[in-house]
Parts: sequence; structure tokens; C-alpha cells
Amino acid sequence: MKKSFQSLIASVVVSASMTLSVAAQAHENHQHKVEMLPGLDQQQIRLADIEPLIRRVKRSEVITTKQVGESYQGRPIYRFSVGNGDTVVLMWSQMHGDESTATPALFDLMHKIEKDATWREHWADKITLHMIPMVNPDGAELAQRYNVQGIDVNRDARALQTPEGRVLMAQGRELKPDFGFNLHDQSRYYEVGNTGKPATISLLAPAFNHAKDINDKRHRAMQLIGDMKAVGDRIIPGHMGRYNDTFAPRAFGDNFSAMGISTILIESGAFPNDPNRQKARAVNVAMLIEAIDSIAGEHYAEQTLEPYHSIPMNNSNSFKDVILEQVLVRDSGHEYRVDIGINRSSDARQNGYIREVGDLSVFPAFDRYDTNEYVYQAGKAYELPASGEALALSHHEYLDLLKQGYTHFVGADAMLNVRTHLPVLVNPRDVPGSRPQQRQNATFLLNKQGEVALAVLAGVVIQLQ
Repeated sequence: MKKSFQSLIASVVVSASMTLSVAAQAHENHQHKVEMLPGLDQQQIRLADIEPLIRRVKRSEVITTKQVGESYQGRPIYRFSVGNGDTVVLMWSQMHGDESTATPALFDLMHKIEKDATWREHWADKITLHMIPMVNPDGAELAQRYNVQGIDVNRDARALQTPEGRVLMAQGRELKPDFGFNLHDQSRYYEVGNTGKPATISLLAPAFNHAKDINDKRHRAMQLIGDMKAVGDRIIPGHMGRYNDTFAPRAFGDNFSAMGISTILIESGAFPNDPNRQKARAVNVAMLIEAIDSIAGEHYAEQTLEPYHSIPMNNSNSFKDVILEQVLVRDSGHEYRVDIGINRSSDARQNGYIREVGDLSVFPAFDRYDTNEYVYQAGKAYELPASGEALALSHHEYLDLLKQGYTHFVGADAMLNVRTHLPVLVNPRDVPGSRPQQRQNATFLLNKQGEVALAVLAGVVIQLQ
């Protein structure tokens, strides 16, 4: 008897029951719950993270596993399949190695398929579903967008210079899917229109030519997105945008659309207080469940294009991670007030930088501070001992140094014994001087009534009063 991988299921249910779209409710009257497998709540997913799941799926009596190719460095690329229907659906994720939100979502979906036999039997004789959770395992290993050749796999649909791109195109040509789901991550700085809300999910039916014509296959993708939108509206109201549909002649989604595949792009983005994008992961699963139901029952055919066109366009690079409002700067006899916008990488302790200085009142931010009563102050460097015993930096001692005006250390790393959870900078580059500047390290102080009241260390804001 083959063993199911249901034993890995997390007990956490991340959303309330989600009903089908209005069109689907006429045919089905059951509810979906999104259950998420444990061990994948992290910003970067590598092949090693999903190998235990792959081994268990290989033993499944429901899902078949096939290695369809390998990466440039020889890592396997797997396809998982279920169903025997005439309508073929292909889903693929992580062709950009650092965009991994949908990879766990596909394994969550596979768990749902195994666990919920009633739901599966509803569509398995109508649909043949194929899933490729990790197209670019080498890029995933390095947490980078490109493969190890330095090529963007999603810009290789025509030249096919990458083994990963050749694998995906071979699957498209061999399987001839009716529907394709292209699963990506987008910048967390995307805003839904001008709403001030981050775009947690963005959807698109990609164009197949520069004119952005709508043929029957693209029309069908737009209709299906209309059904999927209803799910997003319930789970993340106001946090769903529409991706730019400018034709990209080298991209897989656009080329698959040109091949007659009704292609749906799902871009996973940010949600407040959710650094690992677990909200977007849950919405991916719920939308894919809805899409399978809609395709199986052809409910999308009843949908108009109004829901698709009603999705607000993304406002790219609008968000800032932090905005400090109306900071007073005194510099060489000049005095002026500015907003300071800060962005930071996923590792905010090391890579926060000043994104913009000036009037930022029109921009949204994940964290916004009213600093009207604060004065900008450049941080001082604390020189580490050249020899002897290393400086033991406790949390309390570090706070004292910050209050004295020290924001970073210079010298040998080995001469500092860090015992605090706060960011500690040793020999940082581009620390601001007497006035904050764009692209500089976001490391400085804010003074209030003659005392250091707030420290910014590589973009991390620390209240000292």
C-alpha cells in the first residue's frame, strides 16, 4: 500500500471557508479551506526544502511523478500529474529562483488533491492537471532571479539557451495545454492603483502580440480570471491588482498565449506584517482551486470581461518600507524639512538604504512615522580595539552607545562580540554625513530636544525614548 503525504499537513487553517464564485455556486455548494503544509513558511525555498514532499508524492496513489529534465547544474526538474480528462492544465512556478511563494502553494494544492477525494473526483475525469513547482532549482539554490548561466529563464522562450527554458517549452509543446498558470512573485513595492494598499496578488491574461488583441483564447483567460477574482475579493479585499500587459516577445507567458494556450499570470506580492508572503500563498491555493472548479464545469464561459477589467492596475514601485515625515535638517547654515523614504532588502539588517528624500506625501509606506519634532543627526563611528579582548556588546550597552550618538563600528569584526538582537553595523559603506542623501545607507539618528530619541540602523527604526 502506497503511503499518502497527508501526514505532513499543518493543523493551521489560514483562512475561513471560501465559497466558490457565483457562477460555480450554481453547480457546486461546498466550501474550500486552505490548509498549508508545515516547514515552508520562509522567504526562500530551495530544492532541499521540498525534497521530503517530493519523496512522499512519489509514493502517492493519486499523483504521478515524472522527472522531465534537469537544470544547468544537474538538479532534477519534476512534473506532477493527476486526472485523465480531455482539458489539459499546466501550472509552473519558480522559473525565477528567488520567487518562491507559489512553490509551497502547489504542494498545498497537491495535498488538497490527495486529501479531498470528493472534490478530486468532481473534476479528475474532465481535467488532466500537470504541475512543475520549481523550474529553476539552480537559481533557487542561489536565491537569485537568473539561472547559473546568468540568463533570465522567463526571457528565454524564443532562444531557448537555458536547459530550464528548454524543459518548460518542451512541456508546453508536448502537453498542448488548454490553460496555463504562470506563477511568479512581484515587487513588494507595487500598489493597487492609488489606494495606498500593497498588491498582494496581481493577475493578468498576457498579450500574444504588440497590439494586445483579444482572441478567443485570451478572452477565455480573462473570463477565468473573473471567477478567480471573486476569491481574492473575499480573502484580501482591496489588495488585488492587474499586471501590465505590454507584450514581452521573449517571455514564456506571452509565447504560450501566442501558441493558443489560455494563460493566466499570478504574481504574489506583499501583505502587511507578512514578510514570508504566506497570505499570498494561501490566496494562490484558493484561486487555483477555484480555477480548477471553473474549468471543470466551464463556469468561466458564463463570465463577462467586466470583472477582469475592473481590477485596478498596479502602480509599480510606489510603496516605501519606511517614511519618516518632516524631519528637520540643519546643515552648514541651512535649515529645511524633508520626508525620508527608506527601502530595504529581505535582510533588512544589512541592506536598508535611503530611497528618496523630499516631499513623499503622495507615497504609501508599510511603516510611517510622524517625525515633525525630530532633528536629523549623523551617526558617529565607534572604533574597536586593535588588539586584546574583543568588545562585548550587550543589548543594554548598545542602547547606551546609540544614545551617545554611535551608529556603527570600525575595525576588525573579530574584535566585537555581539550580544544583541538589534542590527549591528561594522565598517558600513555610504553612511550619511551632515545631510541625508538618496542611495546612502539608511543609518542615522533623530534628535528630539537635544537627546537622541530614534535610531535608524540599515533601515531598521529603533525607538530610544
